[in-house]
Amino acid sequence: MIWFVLNPKSGTTTPARKNKIIQSINKQANCQLILTEYPGHATEIATRAVQQGIEKVVAVGGDGTVNEVARGLIGSETALGIIPIGSGNGLARHLNIPLKLDKAISFAIQQGTTRIDSCFVNDIPFFCTAGVGFDAFVANEFAQQDSRGLKTYAKMSLKSFRTYKPESYRIAHQGHEYAKMAFSITFANATQYGNNAMISPKSQIDDGLIDLVVLKPFPFGAAPIIGVRLFRGTLPNSRYIDMEVSEEYSLKSEKPLLIHFDGEPLQLDTNEIKISVKPKSLKVVGGLI
Repeated sequence: MIWFVLNPKSGTTTPARKNKIIQSINKQANCQLILTEYPGHATEIATRAVQQGIEKVVAVGGDGTVNEVARGLIGSETALGIIPIGSGNGLARHLNIPLKLDKAISFAIQQGTTRIDSCFVNDIPFFCTAGVGFDAFVANEFAQQDSRGLKTYAKMSLKSFRTYKPESYRIAHQGHEYAKMAFSITFANATQYGNNAMISPKSQIDDGLIDLVVLKPFPFGAAPIIGVRLFRGTLPNSRYIDMEVSEEYSLKSEKPLLIHFDGEPLQLDTNEIKISVKPKSLKVVGGLI
């Protein structure tokens, strides 16, 4: 048995498109479609699936829905599948999951599984990226918009870039600590945010390590070049990028931290976070890159 978990409010698709998704899933043999009703419901469904020995739970939605389902499957034998209908689809892209509906459904049902790492900001799981600074600020602005998609995200990024100021952080890992002024700081499990924006193109999602990517303050004129590098996968070559690799980190700021995890913003009431990894703790449908 395979469960498909659809967030009716997720993604960039129209009601007609979502009706087609529902009809396509309901045609499949030995599959059950469950609609989420409130935030966190997908995690509850995934947890119940593990208890009942369900083979696969397929998240139908964006990165937020994928994160909700995945967190309920950590450490189990139930595999995460993905039908990507979100704005970025970062984990789906990393796992080489087709973006077209019919192919994605067939892939979820027929494809074999592998294991990937689960990462955590304090006790909050993430599977692609998490971070602080500009990316978290934009994620928070984006979450408040009525429309979704790359166009809206790009618009919010440009608007935010004009007003956002770099901040100072203290980062510790592997026994040493240092101060860093940063425009953004990303902790990467996978290669990208989504939409093939490759923040950490060398990241391996099953190596038991977390890649730290620090984007240092840069002049306004360098922004277009940084953007091109981001989508070409050459960002590590930029002089404004510092990178580290470790199994865990701690980060402190002068004020309570606004973070993002897999693109979802969250305002914390603490100025310190710890980032850790559980190697190969999540079973997924897909192939690694």
